[in-house]
Amino acid sequence: MEKVQQPSGKKPRVESPSVGVKEVLEEGQPSGGAGAMVAMEAAAPIAEEHVVCVDKDKLHCPRCSVPLKPPIFQFQCDAGHVACNTCHGLLPKNKCYSCHQDGSYGRSAVLEGIVGSARICPNHAYGCRSYVTYHAAADHQRACPHAPCRCSEPGCGFLGSPPALRDHLRDAHAWPVDKVRYGDMHHLRLPESQPRRLLVAEDDDGRVFLVSASAHAGGARHAVAVACVRAAAAGPQYFCEIWATGSPGAPTGWVKRAMSRADVPSISSVPADADADAAADAAPLSLLRSMLHGESMEMDLSVKIGKAP
Repeated sequence: MEKVQQPSGKKPRVESPSVGVKEVLEEGQPSGGAGAMVAMEAAAPIAEEHVVCVDKDKLHCPRCSVPLKPPIFQFQCDAGHVACNTCHGLLPKNKCYSCHQDGSYGRSAVLEGIVGSARICPNHAYGCRSYVTYHAAADHQRACPHAPCRCSEPGCGFLGSPPALRDHLRDAHAWPVDKVRYGDMHHLRLPESQPRRLLVAEDDDGRVFLVSASAHAGGARHAVAVACVRAAAAGPQYFCEIWATGSPGAPTGWVKRAMSRADVPSISSVPADADADAAADAAPLSLLRSMLHGESMEMDLSVKIGKAP
């Protein structure tokens, strides 16, 4: 069942409107004189909204199953069968496609009013303040920046918008968080014992990115990847450049470097350990463990994130 807004048959209660009084003076008349004109400005009554339950199937075209949107056509038969604009263009205009009664089509103002009513985004609880019509809800949810993402730390069931998940991972699980700017190189060192870092864009969209490294090939290599933390992958697309710098090799002093450029995928939770091998295969950069620095075995990385054109 889908909740939609529909006017009730009950007569709404209207509050007594507040009235503003403004004096408009004719030329040559003193304030408060007999020639004063009074203009009355009455506030419009407040509309009431009611929520009713409607079978979700009634909001979809019975022929093609797409969500109905204006114009909606209803045949003048006993059952009042309806069709979307696309189907209406393909159907005979003098016979009902379902019950085969003779007649004609007309616009259904009632159905158009129902499906055209704006409602709160399903992600309202996660911070979205958009109102969308029923037929636009699917497109909105595919792009909604507040669609919830999940914390996959063991035993944690937190679910929230990307900014809320960022704060949760920082405060509840002590994840480090860095601020970055699109197009700028950001230097970081990831210890082998804590191979994850959140990057938050300082620019207008405030996107959250995850930089992670996972051991593979029996621990001889580390795969480094960047992902955008969001449940809705529509919207801006991103790319990244990742540079890794090894420690100076003795006795030559040569320094190994590795670099990769790739599109940034979207994730709605941190990849689980069970997917480590698959994540390593998909990671854009792989570096030898011998390139790690110091006793803490740190990865010396430089990451640049940009918006795809």
